[in-house]
Amino acid sequence: MKAWRGIPMLVSVVLGGFMGMGCGASSGERDMGVVGGEAAMTLETQGPVPVEPPTARRECGPDRVGPPGSKPEWLARGDRRLFFSAEGEGQGRELWSSPGNAECADVVKDIRPGPMGSVPRFLTPVGKWVLFVADDGLHGPELWRTDGTAAGTVMVKDVWKGERGSAPRALTRVGNWLYFIAEDFEHGQELWRTDGTDEGTRLMHEFQPGTASHQLTGLTAWGDRLALVAYSDDAAVLWSVDSDGVARAHYRSSVGVFFSLTAAGRRLFFLRDAGTSVAELWVTTDRPGSAMKVRDFSGEIPSYLTAMNGMLFFVAGSDGYFGEKGDTRHGGELWRSDGTTVGTRLVRDIWPGPKGSLPSSLVVMDGVLYFAAEDGWRGRELWRSDGSALGTWMVWDIEWGAKGSDPEHLVAENDWLFFSATTSGFGREVWTSDGWLWRTRRLTDIAPGTSSSDPRSFVRAGNEVFFLAGDVPMNEALWAVPFRPAWPCAQQGARDAQGCQ
Repeated sequence: MKAWRGIPMLVSVVLGGFMGMGCGASSGERDMGVVGGEAAMTLETQGPVPVEPPTARRECGPDRVGPPGSKPEWLARGDRRLFFSAEGEGQGRELWSSPGNAECADVVKDIRPGPMGSVPRFLTPVGKWVLFVADDGLHGPELWRTDGTAAGTVMVKDVWKGERGSAPRALTRVGNWLYFIAEDFEHGQELWRTDGTDEGTRLMHEFQPGTASHQLTGLTAWGDRLALVAYSDDAAVLWSVDSDGVARAHYRSSVGVFFSLTAAGRRLFFLRDAGTSVAELWVTTDRPGSAMKVRDFSGEIPSYLTAMNGMLFFVAGSDGYFGEKGDTRHGGELWRSDGTTVGTRLVRDIWPGPKGSLPSSLVVMDGVLYFAAEDGWRGRELWRSDGSALGTWMVWDIEWGAKGSDPEHLVAENDWLFFSATTSGFGREVWTSDGWLWRTRRLTDIAPGTSSSDPRSFVRAGNEVFFLAGDVPMNEALWAVPFRPAWPCAQQGARDAQGCQ
């Protein structure tokens, strides 16, 4: 986005008729399953130049006006509040939050005063806090936490004292712990863990004693353990680290790289590229020496590895980027694996023939796999699967005809899917579904007419869905849409769980 176009700020508008509805929505709205559909807007100012007055403002209280934020990133849900990183007038990039419910977004804390900003990133919810990396200009990039208040936004630990900082990265939540890679003067780059407190932050395991370091990648939660890959000069090693810091090597190879670590129950799947024309699917358990190759795949490397009900689902069989032949019979389709060679097979040939349906954006909700795919005559649409051929079918033909709606950016939040889809009348906008066609609908139309807002990064917090979108090209902003499913409200005990109040 070009700098200093209109700088949108987050607001959430609940139309007057919707505010008091709760469970008393009209029958039409109950049928659609959502209260508050097309009610989203943003306000803009002239930009971050302090002398320029805003062209539009939203009153946030009797004595202040919320300043605008721009280029929002790293959306994360806290305690019924959204946190994100954004730029403000004269502040640079800082930590922002919004409580939703039509209230303004505001800076949580100006961690690094002035135009440089602290550049918050890697926002990750852990317990009652959201943890992130920021640079206050004195300690360098270090790990911080916030509870949504300025007083409760503090540095967790100064791992590498001085202005250089430890540069935490690869933040990965395992239960109530957060693992990350950080560097200090004494140990070099190693694995650390925190519970969000200074005393609870410590070096977890030193893979290379001294200041020398291995390259650590692929951090993945595996039950109550962490899985990761360490590369030395002569080998790649798959490790797991338990809650006591005890590390166990599961597989070592002097050739190739390991990636796409995916936990499915007690099993850990991963891909190995040994530099040949095929990619290898591997699996291991916590039993020593259990790592084994499951199957070779030619063509494009398997993608979208996703665990569901103890099984691994993924896409395989399409031709490679440089013309490598994949599955000449089925093309790129949905596969599943139970960790055995015989149990690794095609789920369904959605588009019969060598072209394949090319599933994408795999996500699991309530024990069902959702994804976008094309069957050859209804275009690319939203599909679902229980893992069997008969249980794999299209949710709804959103855009009738061969063109399809091309769903993207699928996210599952509290028993609802949020995604973007394209229709001839409204362009690419926000859609939602609970997995059934009668409750699959467009939430709002941000870009006027057939223009597209290209929404992405959906996060549901409280009674609203937050996301990034643009009402005009190259003008992406943070938006919110009221979202209160009306039909579950009548169920006993569902009022608080489904956000009906």
